[in-house]
Amino acid sequence: MKPEARWFREMWLYYCRNLHVWSTEPIEWRGSCHRSIPEAMSKGLAARWYPDITEAARWKRYSQLVFGDFWEHKDFPQNDTGYMFTMLTPLICGGDQWKGDDRIYMHPDMQRIWERLLAEVTPDGAINPYGPNGGWNSSSLKRLYMLERIAAKTGDGRYRFAAGKIMNYLRYQAGDSEADSYRISAEYTALAWLFADDSVKPVRPSSESLWNERVEAARVPHTDKELTERLLGNADPDPLKGHICCSYYLTGKVWPDKLVLRSGWEPGDFFCLVELHPTSFPANPGGIMGMNRYGAPFTQIVTSKGSSEENRLLIQDIDGTATKRYHPDKMRINEDWKRGEMPDIRSQVTYFKDTPQATFAKVKVENPDGLPVVYEREFIFVKNRFLATREIVTFEESFHARVAPLWNTHNIGPQIGNHWANTFISTPVGNNGRKSMKTPPVDLLVWFAPQKDCRLQVVDRMTFDMRTADCPSQLRYTWEGNPQKGEQRVFTQVYYPHAPYRFRTTNNNPGGVREKIDNPIQSTAHASCITVLRDDVEATVLRLEFEPGLIEHVVFNPGKKRLNVESIETQKAYKYQKAQKNNSVGVK
Repeated sequence: MKPEARWFREMWLYYCRNLHVWSTEPIEWRGSCHRSIPEAMSKGLAARWYPDITEAARWKRYSQLVFGDFWEHKDFPQNDTGYMFTMLTPLICGGDQWKGDDRIYMHPDMQRIWERLLAEVTPDGAINPYGPNGGWNSSSLKRLYMLERIAAKTGDGRYRFAAGKIMNYLRYQAGDSEADSYRISAEYTALAWLFADDSVKPVRPSSESLWNERVEAARVPHTDKELTERLLGNADPDPLKGHICCSYYLTGKVWPDKLVLRSGWEPGDFFCLVELHPTSFPANPGGIMGMNRYGAPFTQIVTSKGSSEENRLLIQDIDGTATKRYHPDKMRINEDWKRGEMPDIRSQVTYFKDTPQATFAKVKVENPDGLPVVYEREFIFVKNRFLATREIVTFEESFHARVAPLWNTHNIGPQIGNHWANTFISTPVGNNGRKSMKTPPVDLLVWFAPQKDCRLQVVDRMTFDMRTADCPSQLRYTWEGNPQKGEQRVFTQVYYPHAPYRFRTTNNNPGGVREKIDNPIQSTAHASCITVLRDDVEATVLRLEFEPGLIEHVVFNPGKKRLNVESIETQKAYKYQKAQKNNSVGVK
């Protein structure tokens, strides 16, 4: 088809002239966001194809301004698996037509975006949702054709490998229905076929864990033209045009983005996705966005634009007396659109080491939720085994506090103790809550190191937040008190994926008693296999024997003091050791 075709000209110009949201007039949004990028590309192409139209000069200039907004930082504000694809779609599908070259695909600074698309794919080809999203496996079909397009443009076979993984998982989810756009849809798979270059051979990506970065997004009043002029320049004088899309602009400052804990790329390999970025809505730095093993997910994030604590330490100011710490830039707005009340959350990765057996990492978060505390989380990710973490909170002001490590899931039990519980996801929820997806039957032990002043709680999240319908159950290990300035609390957890076991009754008559179980591993979902050798702020040492005779130890020793506990002698910050009884087989 040629662009001068009459029917296409009429359609395209009608589209460009009536492009708007809600019931507003066309705004011609600014910034590198999910409305501005598609609008600027559409109108820029119209100006090039049809230079005789009255809007040609204005649309050309508008298109150039928005591309400049994006190209300054070569990143986008949406930290999610939803909105960001509305911005990526025009760039990946038509970036070469928009600019007349391949800079969008090939520029070195653009690679961090493409690497994100790759790194977040699980070993089974699923996508763990995070931020505002469309549900389980959110936007995977778009990621499919995008990865094929990037592979064709760059010649990098790693992107084709990941695209193949995504397609395999989509086929698994498709079942008897291929009409669901969150499973397999003709238009997206057709795009993947159209973009694919079979001369680019799939190449297995690195199996190493990693952490990456993204440019900070700040939210400001979007109709303030003086602010638009200062932040972006060339503000449209028309009071109804040129607003900053979604009130987002990129500051240029780089913060951590995600911690990707990977065992490999084989089906069933253990995988975790951890949020690191401090200025997103919702803000969950240190929270586990996704955990997968044997093809099954163990949590699902709320599709949230506002606060939702996701698998990270819950810290609450019960009486509302703590001094909130707001960002010094008072033009910023918070998740409730209030100016000057944006929490001054900051994050950094203070330790990272990846080995063939385990990944060790530490994240520091200042002022979580704007509270006067420092939150640190340490990770020992034992590949294809388990994840051990410690969450440490340091109070920089005294206030009546409730603190709880937590895990969001579907089901809690039937095995449950006073500091641990078995958990599992019944059916991941996709397509904005309209589809129940498939998952293999795999359970997750969530174990908290016992503390005499903590209590295990099972919370129905829907009683206080209806957005949590997709993942309504929460397991907490709660402490409450009045800590003094400088006081620290540590909470240690182990997450162990395992085959499910369900108790049965001895008969199917009323009053049938439960079968007798003498196996403590099955009756405690492996919680009985964990022994605490030491657990305090300075150090934690755990002994694990999930398989009889196979002894594993994990050591958290961030101060690098000399430790001598059981068979462990070390001054390392973090350590994983595995040995058979009376027969050492590996020390790292």
